[in-house]
Amino acid sequence: MFDQAILNGVLGKGFDLFNPSEPSINGQLKRYEKIKSFLLNPDFNGFTKDDLFIMQFIKKGWGHDIAALSNMAEALANLYQANPSNRTEYQLLLKEVVSRALHPKVNPYKKEFKTVKYLGKYGYYLEHLNIILGCFQKCVGKDFIELNEKICHHLISNSMQYDNFHADLLPHVKMKWSADQAAILYSIWLYDQNNGTSLGDDLNQKWLTWMKTFGTHKETGLFITEVLGTRKYSNQPRGCAIAYLVHYMGRFAPKEAKQQWKLFKKHMKMNVMGKRGFREFLPDYDGAWSPDSGPIIMGVGIAATGLALNAASTIGDRSTYLAIEKSMNPVYSLFSKGDIIPGLNMLSKIGTDLLSSSIWLNAESKEMTI
Repeated sequence: MFDQAILNGVLGKGFDLFNPSEPSINGQLKRYEKIKSFLLNPDFNGFTKDDLFIMQFIKKGWGHDIAALSNMAEALANLYQANPSNRTEYQLLLKEVVSRALHPKVNPYKKEFKTVKYLGKYGYYLEHLNIILGCFQKCVGKDFIELNEKICHHLISNSMQYDNFHADLLPHVKMKWSADQAAILYSIWLYDQNNGTSLGDDLNQKWLTWMKTFGTHKETGLFITEVLGTRKYSNQPRGCAIAYLVHYMGRFAPKEAKQQWKLFKKHMKMNVMGKRGFREFLPDYDGAWSPDSGPIIMGVGIAATGLALNAASTIGDRSTYLAIEKSMNPVYSLFSKGDIIPGLNMLSKIGTDLLSSSIWLNAESKEMTI
């Protein structure tokens, strides 16, 4: 149970702007407590299948561990800004996020990070680590500024060597998602914001120009998912990818992010049985669910809708945020009873694991300025 100081912090300015209902408040407290408990566990030795839904099927977790930590860092930075009275706790938790992000069971180099000489083609891991380090500097201090700057230069150099201005995401994997490049650009933008520099400006403009010229789905105007054409869906907009992309673009390219959000709502927002959600695929595309998308129910993508909640709060679209939240709260309440209702436990991990909890806390902890 939260003590009064924590309770006051969690229900401070950042949350009041959403006028949350009682189920929403209860959910926020559960998500914060879950993340806090995980970060203060002194026996961390990597994520487990109890932490991440995907690890019930894929042992290595497909990078959901570093993505969860990245969203935790953003959420804690949001709370740090909104609730000054509880900053000491948020700083402590951010230190633990960094510790876990650098841990040999999380970093792809599988050794102490300080011994890593060459950062290599691990753009997916590095984009999220860089976001974590940016949040850390913003709220705690410059302990990791040299590493933060090193990663920025590495990601810029790697991106600039290609005509499409997309960095490599994994060694030996020929696949580049535009949403991940948006996260890379956001991580560099965050460094620039913290330090009054402009390291990412040139890459930012080159990437946007390339996406508008070559990376846009003609029928909808939405950015395509994957730029090398390595997947069946590469030239399609995917719901989880667009929502992910809008969240990150909302900082370094707000005008373009709002346009993509407008088109996303036009072509992929839908109502099912009175509930608001977002498609994973366009209606005329025959696509299947994956561990990244989560289940697709009557066209609605679980991941697309959850990530859209985060994108809506980044963009400042309060009405869409509240509509999605209203749809998600009853599902979360049901999933949170997974250890009580027989047969629901595995399914409950989709909506209550550390990745989904961190994304949701990231969404609800932002200030909405509209």
